[in-house]
Amino acid sequence: MTKYKRILTILFCLAAFIRQTNAQHDSAKFHKTILPILLYDPFTGLGYGGMCNLNFLMGDASNTRYSNAQAIAMYTTNDQLMLQINHQIFSKGEKWIWQGRLMFLDWPEYAYGFGGNTPDDEATTKERIHYKAIELEERVLKRLGQSKNFFGLHYRLYASYNMHSETGGHSYFMDKGVGNDGYVASGFGAHFIHDSRDNVQNASKGFFLELAANPYLKPTGSIQNWFNLRLDGRYYLSNRNVTKTWASRLLVEHASKQVPYMLTPMTGRYFLTRGYVQGRYRGNSLLTLESEYRAQIWKWLGGVLFANVHSVSEENGAFKYVNPAAGGGLRFMLNKEQRTNLRIDYARGLNDNSGLYFQITEVF
Repeated sequence: MTKYKRILTILFCLAAFIRQTNAQHDSAKFHKTILPILLYDPFTGLGYGGMCNLNFLMGDASNTRYSNAQAIAMYTTNDQLMLQINHQIFSKGEKWIWQGRLMFLDWPEYAYGFGGNTPDDEATTKERIHYKAIELEERVLKRLGQSKNFFGLHYRLYASYNMHSETGGHSYFMDKGVGNDGYVASGFGAHFIHDSRDNVQNASKGFFLELAANPYLKPTGSIQNWFNLRLDGRYYLSNRNVTKTWASRLLVEHASKQVPYMLTPMTGRYFLTRGYVQGRYRGNSLLTLESEYRAQIWKWLGGVLFANVHSVSEENGAFKYVNPAAGGGLRFMLNKEQRTNLRIDYARGLNDNSGLYFQITEVF
C-alpha cells in the first residue's frame, strides 16, 4: 500500500502539470494533448513513457463527432516495450468511419494456463513468456442511410515471433499452448456497429453495439484456422447538466478451433476487468459486465465508482468461476468542449488481484 501511495502522489502532481500545460486550445476544430505516461499494475510493474492525443473535427459539430488519434511509446520495469499508433476518424457528416492501429511489442508476460481459477504459482501453471509482435488492424465502415448504423470490413494481422519461455521446464503453455513457438493470424472480417453516443472518448448519453465476426484462415495468411466472434454493448445515461453519468458495458467473446494461446479471450483486453491484469484468466469464451457512476466534483475535477464481474470458460467449455472487482478513481478535465479527461483509477479483485491505472480518455 505504501508503494501505491507514492505512485498516487506522483500521479496527482503529473495530473496538475498536464492540465496546466494543455489548458490552451489550439482551435475550435483541433486540440492536442501531450501526456507523460505513468501507470502501475502487476502486469507491467511501473510503466512510463509518453502519449500524444489529437482530437479534430472533419465536419460540422452538429452532425459530426470529433475524430481522434494517439501515438504512444511506453517502457516498463518488467522490460516491456510498446510502440503504438491508434486512429478513429469520422468523415464529414459521419458517412464513413475509419478505425485502426499499428503496434510493435517486445513483451514478456505471464501465462497462467486455462480457466477462471488458475493459481498464481510458478510451480504449477504460471510461466513467463517473452515474445515480439507486430499488429496491424484496420476497419472501414459505411453509414447505412441516415441511421446510426454502420457496416463494413475489418482486417487484422498479428505476427508473433522470437517466442520463448523464461521459466523453463514443462508448463501448460509449452506443452499444450497453440502457437507456443510463434504464429501469424491474418484475416478479413465483417463488422456491424450501432453508435448513437454523443462523444467517443467520454460518452454521456447514447448506445453503442458492435457485432464482429473475424475468421483467420490459412488462405488469408494465418498459420492456424480459427474464428472469433465478439459482441460489445454499452449504454450511457446522464442528468440534464451532464454532471452525473451512469455507464454500463457487456462484452461477450468466443474463439473456436486452433486459437493461438496468446490471442484467446482474456481479462485485461479492450480495457476490460480493471482489477485483473491482462491474461490473468483466459479461455475460449469470455463474459464480462461492468458498470460505473461518474460525477463532477468541482469544475474540472470528477470522481468515479465502478464494479465489474467476469467469467471465462474452462477447457471443457463450461463456465465455472465468477470473478468480481470494484474500485474508484478521479477525473481531471483537460478539454471541456471535447470532454477529454485524464483518469486515475484503482481497482481490486479477488485473490490479491489489483491495479492502478493512469491514462487519457474513459475506459468505455
